[in-house]
Amino acid sequence: VEYQVESCSTNQKDGNDCVHVKRTSLPLETGGYVIYGVAHQHSGGIGSTLYGQDGRVICSSIPSYGKGNEAGNEAGYIVGMSTCYPQPGSIKIINGEILTLESNYNNTKEHTGVMGLFYLLVAEELPYQYFRHSTRSSFLMDVNNILLDN
Repeated sequence: VEYQVESCSTNQKDGNDCVHVKRTSLPLETGGYVIYGVAHQHSGGIGSTLYGQDGRVICSSIPSYGKGNEAGNEAGYIVGMSTCYPQPGSIKIINGEILTLESNYNNTKEHTGVMGLFYLLVAEELPYQYFRHSTRSSFLMDVNNILLDN
């Protein structure tokens, strides 16, 4: 969904108060373990955060702006967003949990057609080794023992 960010008032422009914040909350019908997260914003974006129902931060994503003239590094445009790859099993979203997306834009000037999207990949369950093995070395030792027994 695109939306418009209005310019802040003249007296706000003197300080750091020109931040437009938009929040929306939706349930995630099928929860799971967070594997990956990244926001999508347009020029003027200063970052997005996805919160769990209890207020915990699931993922924050901050834009990188280009500094040049060449393709992929255009000055003044977002050329990338930071991503989240949490440790497997460290962030779980329960079925039906209400997630809140907060999208922040600098509004020292008006921005039209902006977006505040968040892409999130979740796994319904973790691979077997994350439940059984606490470290990669213990997993490899078990595999070696199985191979030696055969």
